[in-house]
Amino acid sequence: MLRNRKSRLLAAGIVTGLLATLAPVGAAHAATEPSYPSTSAAPVYLVDGIDNIQYAAGTELPWNAPLNAHIAPIPVPTTPEDYETVRMPYAATAEQAITFISTPGGESARSNWQAYGDLVALNGQGVLLPNVNPSAQINGLPGQAAVKAAGGTYSLGVAYVKNNGLTVVSAYFTTINVDAGTGTWKFATPAPACNTVNTDIATTTTLAADKTEAEQGQSTVLTATVSASKAVTGNVEFYSGTTKIGTTALSGGTTSHTATVGVVGANTFSAKYVESVVETGACPAKTTDTFKASTSADVTITGILPAVAMPPMAPSDNALNANTAHGATASYNATTHAATLTVDAANNGTTFHTFVYSTATYLGDFAVAGGTITADVSMLDAGDHKMAITNTAGDVVAWAMFTKTDAAIDPSFTKQINADVANAQTPADGEFSLTNLSGSTVNLTNPALVNGQSVVSGELGNFKVTDLRQVSKPGWNLSTTVADFTKGTDTIGKSALGIAPKVVSQAGTGATAPTMGAAQVSGAAAYPWDFAELAASAYSGVSTYNADLVFTAPAGKPAGTYSSTLTLTLISK
Repeated sequence: MLRNRKSRLLAAGIVTGLLATLAPVGAAHAATEPSYPSTSAAPVYLVDGIDNIQYAAGTELPWNAPLNAHIAPIPVPTTPEDYETVRMPYAATAEQAITFISTPGGESARSNWQAYGDLVALNGQGVLLPNVNPSAQINGLPGQAAVKAAGGTYSLGVAYVKNNGLTVVSAYFTTINVDAGTGTWKFATPAPACNTVNTDIATTTTLAADKTEAEQGQSTVLTATVSASKAVTGNVEFYSGTTKIGTTALSGGTTSHTATVGVVGANTFSAKYVESVVETGACPAKTTDTFKASTSADVTITGILPAVAMPPMAPSDNALNANTAHGATASYNATTHAATLTVDAANNGTTFHTFVYSTATYLGDFAVAGGTITADVSMLDAGDHKMAITNTAGDVVAWAMFTKTDAAIDPSFTKQINADVANAQTPADGEFSLTNLSGSTVNLTNPALVNGQSVVSGELGNFKVTDLRQVSKPGWNLSTTVADFTKGTDTIGKSALGIAPKVVSQAGTGATAPTMGAAQVSGAAAYPWDFAELAASAYSGVSTYNADLVFTAPAGKPAGTYSSTLTLTLISK
């Protein structure tokens, strides 16, 4: 166990002849604390040279700090018990390490260095606590004295090099603000590391319907309930068989969807909770809960044929003749072809089954108004007929005779219908297509190490969706699938690829902008995924889209180029 050890780089040779013109950025900063650079190969922390404890953020140091300033790759709140924990990470192919002061952005080019230390051999391992005290950068031009005199903003750190120091492999550095003349300086400290707690939470989805049997064409309300060890949010997809029929958001752990009973017999419905990621808190202590997907058991609703109303039974002639309470009269109007039965006014407002004879014919149910019921009898032949009404029990209430003076009128006629059919190759609606505008390969290059993981980003490239179907307007879905990334026998899961859709342009008179999918987070992405969706009863015109891509490789994966296939599919609803 090592304690209270003062560590510094030992000189192993001097590199000379580096010429540059001093060009500090801005005027003197009165030793203000700068922001930490995002381009360092990894975070670095400044520690003193006595007990190797980290300098507090905002500390102002003299040009020749008496305790010196060393670099550690991790926060060091107390003296390290094992100094291997504060050794800088090794960069493949690097041969030596060298400390430096450079203009911001010029850390990887020796021509931008203002002053530097001596080359130190690495021997296949990272450097331990290199001394970056500005006054220790004794080589190079214009030199550390000129930096002190001019003041300004610089990068201060250690570089891994090869080819006898001429080629920079990687650079680890912070930003410093230097007061002109005095050389007092302040440095940038990385934000606290994010100790994210990632938890997978199992969910259970149940589904209930408001009925077990319904007529074909009727609706049923499906209610999904999702339970978990924590309050769960997110979306539920509803399915009829294997066909998705809707997506709704949870509220209080439940959500509902109205579905149609489509067939006679078994109608099978299910609900699927879609995996959802919920982040709470903020760095350095952040929690990510991944609510895992779950699917309900099937719910079956039996579809039955719609009930058909059967006409009431007509009373026989004997029933009419035996009835003594007819007390009614009947008449016929040859202009309107209607018969009118006049009954006791006490029946006003009451509805009766209405029939005509010679052959018993049901005319329908009519309410008595003004002591009469009038109905069309144009279908009857000329001659004497009876008109009768019965109550719901089938009892004869009243009847009477009338004479029809004209012949029956045929209630039907025929017409020949001629319908043109378009050639199968002639489109009946506007264009619907998906067009790639940016080549077939996307190269994500120049990765950076972030918290020990390789992160690289770029763009998917422009592509075009054309939907000019202004007549049918069925809507569409643009779905996305991604295969796992591979390099030889090494594999990185597709969840490593984050994607954030963006609209480049949207054009078309009366067109509707589609709904873009929620961005997939690198390292937690889930595919397949809807890039965009256009609702039915709308068309989108001509739209151009792109997407930002971020790929995060898990720590410990071998370096190299990993390949995958991303597929976009445009599907009409």
